[in-house]
Amino acid sequence: MYPLSDGLFAAKNQWYIAAWSDEVSREPMERWILEEPIALYRKENGEAVALEGRCPHRGFPLGKSRVAGDNIQCGYHGITFQPDGNCAGIPTQLAIPQACKVKSYPLVEQWKWLWIWMGDPTLADTRLIPTEEELGVSANEHLMAIGGYTLVSGRYMLLHDNLFDLTHIGYLHMPNIGAGGGEQNTVPAIETGENWISSLYTQRDVNIPQYFSEMLKYTGKVDRIQGLKLFLPCLHVGGTQIFLPRNEDGTQGKPLGSLRVLHGITPATHHCAHYFFASGQSWSDDPAVSRQIFDNNRRTTGAEDVMATEYIEQMIQKNGGRLSEVLVKADVVCMTGRRMFEKIIRAEMRPETVARESLVL
Repeated sequence: MYPLSDGLFAAKNQWYIAAWSDEVSREPMERWILEEPIALYRKENGEAVALEGRCPHRGFPLGKSRVAGDNIQCGYHGITFQPDGNCAGIPTQLAIPQACKVKSYPLVEQWKWLWIWMGDPTLADTRLIPTEEELGVSANEHLMAIGGYTLVSGRYMLLHDNLFDLTHIGYLHMPNIGAGGGEQNTVPAIETGENWISSLYTQRDVNIPQYFSEMLKYTGKVDRIQGLKLFLPCLHVGGTQIFLPRNEDGTQGKPLGSLRVLHGITPATHHCAHYFFASGQSWSDDPAVSRQIFDNNRRTTGAEDVMATEYIEQMIQKNGGRLSEVLVKADVVCMTGRRMFEKIIRAEMRPETVARESLVL
């Protein structure tokens, strides 16, 4: 599925962000993840639960039903399911058919998010979830503001494409944090590892954008280093660092400030995605400053990213599901990232492929 190869959508044996922790309460909520309806709620002790969100009786959404004790009761005919997915009771009969149950998904609460595993539960290794150290939020380097969420009407890989290629900042976000693009020979520097890819995009001796000028109370030339590290399959961590221009000996100038951003992307369906956002800053210990930056990002920068994604999704739909592309140097990050996504998707397709080949023989 574009921009991936035909037949590839998303890997299931991975941890995805299902919700902000404070989104889930005793009132059940529905969230589609990887084309499946999920019912999320909390038990009486506060533990969060993720169940298949479709009652096996008539298909009524359990995320639009009600919680009874630690169970969830279908809002249509009252069939009740336990947190493990087994049926606890059917109002009109004593016998419970074996098929009357729903899937239960591994769900972990870490940092401010609930992480869900949509694939084989025996493979759900919590060590694969990025730690707070990897998020850069545990050492008080950045005072964070959280809570951004948008359901984007565009396929999830378009959001990843957006974040892989930060050269768009100078153009898509020109009125806000952009203030002009890079030089023609500027190509993001990339590094890769097992299930991660990072890129750094450097602008030397450029005018500080008006937005940062007001925040940092500085006017003049600066060096900007922008970068993101993607922890596959769903979390980009990074931001912008602003320095005084390089010293005469070529060393990095004095740091003026650092902006930290977290972008969580979870496939909802083939054509829409959940987008979670948080941001923080290093130059003030006032939470109001972080909240001001967060609100600005959500209102301007984030909205511009969503706008671009949804415009491209519409273009894809009008062109039969694909687009032809002219690749440029800066696409090295995007193309490397796409190949990494294809690798983890194909890896969990192999057993099925082998089984089918065996049947043919």
